[in-house]
Amino acid sequence: MTFDMTQPIVFSLTEAQLDQAAKWQALIEQLMTETDTFLITSVRDGEVIPEVSQGPAITLLLIAEQGELALPVGIGSIENGEVGMAILQQFQGAGLGQSLLSALLDWAAQVGLTEVWLDVQHDNRPAQHIYQKFGFQTTGQLTPLILPNGRETKLQRMRKTIA
Repeated sequence: MTFDMTQPIVFSLTEAQLDQAAKWQALIEQLMTETDTFLITSVRDGEVIPEVSQGPAITLLLIAEQGELALPVGIGSIENGEVGMAILQQFQGAGLGQSLLSALLDWAAQVGLTEVWLDVQHDNRPAQHIYQKFGFQTTGQLTPLILPNGRETKLQRMRKTIA
C-alpha cells in the first residue's frame, strides 16, 4: 500500500463486484501474509469444494481513498450465515472493523437472516471484543486446529440472533 499515513484518508464500503476482482484478490493475498484467517477456513472446511450458497450472500470491500489512490484495505462477507472479516494491519484499531461489521449486520437484517455465526481464534482478543460488543455470544467448546503453516490455534464459535 502506498498511502501517506500522515495525510487524511477517506474510507467507504462498497459491495464487491467482478470488475474489482483483481484489486480484491491483491487485498486477499496481502491479508494472507498478515493473518491466518484464510488458512483457518481452508483447514476447517477440509477439501476445497465449491460451496452452494443456501441463501443470501454479500461481500463488502472497505475502500481507502487518498487523492487519486483508491484501494480495498478490508473485506467482510456473510454467506450461509457465516460472517467473515479481515482488515489490513495498518488500518486496524481505528473503528473500521466496527463499521464493516455494522454494515454486514444491517444487511443481514434487511434480507431476513435470523442468525449469523463466525469462528474466531481464541487468542484474537480485539476481534472477540468487537463481536461481543455487537451481541455475539460464545457457543460450544474451543476447537483445536493445526494450520498448514504448523501453527496451532483454537477456534471459538460465536453466534448472534438478528432481531
